[in-house]
Amino acid sequence: MNTFSCPCLLLAVVLAFAQQADKLPILIAIVAENKMIPAGSDVWINVSVTNASNQNLDDSGGFSDRTGLDPNLQFDVRDGSGKLVPKRTYPHPELETGKPVNRAIPPGETLSQEQRVSALYEMTHPGKYAVQVSRRLPEALGGGIIESNKITITVKP
Repeated sequence: MNTFSCPCLLLAVVLAFAQQADKLPILIAIVAENKMIPAGSDVWINVSVTNASNQNLDDSGGFSDRTGLDPNLQFDVRDGSGKLVPKRTYPHPELETGKPVNRAIPPGETLSQEQRVSALYEMTHPGKYAVQVSRRLPEALGGGIIESNKITITVKP
């Protein structure tokens, strides 16, 4: 899914952007359509990256066929006690395949995409999980790391 279809999600994205008070070259906002997930189900979040700069933002990368996650995004997932959640391990990582994606986000535009966080993190145990997304800025935009808002997802037994 590349665009939001629910006005509630769009409102949440706008509010998340408002929290990023400084004039940053990019803004990242995340929302979860379902914040209560049954144990064993996939955990999906919507990630919106807005290019607030005056130049194209390169968003190219090699997307893994196994996880499908955007390689430009780093995910921070913590359990209810604040500990990092372990990443999933897959057998035979040497057989990993993927596809290159060449794209850019033009100035003033937003790229919104669903990301299956549970493909990368063990979110199978009941409890609360805090999720945040970050992205490294290119040197041409000042370098550093931009972080999203934090959301909480509850995995039910």
